[in-house]
Amino acid sequence: MNARAGRRQQGGFTLVEVVLAVAILALAMVTLSQTLGASAVAYRSIDDTRRAYMVAADKLVEMQVYQQWPNTGTTDSTVTRGDREWWVRAKVSAGPYPDTRRVDIEVGEIIDDQERDPMYTLASLIGKPADDNGQFQQPGAGDGGGGGSQDLTGG
Repeated sequence: MNARAGRRQQGGFTLVEVVLAVAILALAMVTLSQTLGASAVAYRSIDDTRRAYMVAADKLVEMQVYQQWPNTGTTDSTVTRGDREWWVRAKVSAGPYPDTRRVDIEVGEIIDDQERDPMYTLASLIGKPADDNGQFQQPGAGDGGGGGSQDLTGG
């Protein structure tokens, strides 16, 4: 009887095949972990932007609700929402139409007592509120503009 004929052939993977499979698996795990890491960073960025938007929107609503005609210029303030502190810069300028103001609100986070770059900017127009009698001032009335109707479309 032949010695070779007496041995049973064993099935299985060679060392090269196992090493190759482990390398492919490791590459897939590295790629997956990088993707998950990038997703976490993107989620944080989106959440920061959403929170900054909420702070800016709150500031705009505050200006609209109090119905006070804002003076032109820039005002800075700080706001705490939850466990984070934000800086808020509201720049008020003359609006493009009579009796309007343009409001640009920038919001950024304060970390370690330092203002970070703006995370969100919100722009809006505010109309002049009614007087104590509930009447709105006519465009041009009292400002030497001649009053009357105006074509605001430029045409």
